[in-house]
Amino acid sequence: MNPQAVSPSGSPRILAIVINWQQSEISLTCIHALLAMTTPNLNILVIDNGSQDNSVKHLQEELPPGVELMSLPENSGFAAGCNHGLKQAIAHGYDHALLINNDAFAAPSMLTELLKENTSDIGLLSPKIYYDTNRKRLWFANGKMNPWTLDLQETGRGQLDGSAWQTSSDVDYLLGTCLLVNLAAIPQVGLFDDTFFMYFEDLDWSIRWRQKGYRLRLVTNAHLYHRVAVSTGGEQDTSLRRYHLARSSVIFWRKHLISGNPLAIVLFRAGSSFKMIGRLLIKGKTNVASAYIRGLRDGWRVSS
Repeated sequence: MNPQAVSPSGSPRILAIVINWQQSEISLTCIHALLAMTTPNLNILVIDNGSQDNSVKHLQEELPPGVELMSLPENSGFAAGCNHGLKQAIAHGYDHALLINNDAFAAPSMLTELLKENTSDIGLLSPKIYYDTNRKRLWFANGKMNPWTLDLQETGRGQLDGSAWQTSSDVDYLLGTCLLVNLAAIPQVGLFDDTFFMYFEDLDWSIRWRQKGYRLRLVTNAHLYHRVAVSTGGEQDTSLRRYHLARSSVIFWRKHLISGNPLAIVLFRAGSSFKMIGRLLIKGKTNVASAYIRGLRDGWRVSS
């Protein structure tokens, strides 16, 4: 990477990090949206996470001038890919990293609005996130934690935006779809736990930031439009998606069992798992059910 440009007085130095895996066309759409933002002193790093298609060649040919490309030899997972970018941002003296999914598209004012809310005691900031296919319908607009089960609740998902979702607030959880990261605090908090190949690494990180005394803030005037889980088949019951959700969920709840009510977590998760397996079998999705069970098994082994 080239050293970042000299920043205007008082303007933080920010590195946007986009992880690509065999979706170069979508990644380019994400990058062009980032370049259209009004914030000064933003550099962009694209990390190709071991794509086996022609992504690297396509990106090398099509990336706008000044956008850096890092190509990793294998897909080590979303968390590990982000960690590569965060290390680069720290090594080159950036103040913040903007982690953003390649299937998420920033509104022009998104980063400016995030920075308006930024203070030194905030670890992570997130925009309000809408479905890209319906830009008035919410995908994420709040992050409250059930204190017993640690489940995410009151997110607003699926609801139309309205008066209930207009006030920025501190939250318990933020999702890794888009995060403005306070890099100065990384030595205290640590990077993502790359035991999570994908899913739940953001929830684990949220808990760890709060344990170190940092606030997490959702900024409602900052907007992002999310195409939702393109790499794993959208929000459908694909084997890949269900496997990694199961695997990472076991790792997460075993790791944070004492952060909630252990008995409530065990009972709730066991019931949820049996319900999911039953639903998939009733629908005739035996391959997906098998993948889900393998994910539960592998998550238990990894976290033992």
